[in-house]
Amino acid sequence: MDTRRVLPLSGVAFVVLALVAVIGLGGETPSNDAPAAEILSFYDAHTVRQGVAAFVFAVSVPFLVFFGVSLASSLWPQGADRQPVWQYVCIGGSVLAGAGLLIAAWVHFSLADGADNKVAAEALQGLNTLDSNAWMAWNAGFGVMLLGAAGCMIARTRAHQWMGWAALILGIALFIPFADFIALILTLLWIVVASVMLFRGSISLSTAVG
Repeated sequence: MDTRRVLPLSGVAFVVLALVAVIGLGGETPSNDAPAAEILSFYDAHTVRQGVAAFVFAVSVPFLVFFGVSLASSLWPQGADRQPVWQYVCIGGSVLAGAGLLIAAWVHFSLADGADNKVAAEALQGLNTLDSNAWMAWNAGFGVMLLGAAGCMIARTRAHQWMGWAALILGIALFIPFADFIALILTLLWIVVASVMLFRGSISLSTAVG
């Protein structure tokens, strides 16, 4: 099978792996204001599970980048006079989001490994604060990716401009406090929908304006 044909489904793979890591394996971890002793006790009791969650989270990153490249490539202008600026923004955003996710996976694994190696509870408390607030890094990356996607799709797709407008709204909302949480959930849904549409060929130059 041609890998380029199934590459768009990497968006679905990313969402599945990310949810398995965060919800299926990670579960309810200590909050950012949890006492140091509670954090140490939790990660000492769940070292293996939380370590595996960090690895699965890291494994999801390449699929996100593959999706971003697939989306941008499907709307890449052929023989156009102007440079494909928004396509580059979309790809760059997927890379930024992936970097944020990798940092989160790194910090989370450090928590599990630190507890297993009896690192001081106060040090784990600091790592837990970083772990609890890692969303700020990947939300910003997702925001850039969706703004890039919006620039591509609103200008170039005829049949599915609604996906572009949805990307624009979500891309902005991801930078707004409190609204960003709902926007993140809807972003995952947007990625799944876009991934399936790409696989079916609904989003492509064949539906482009001009």
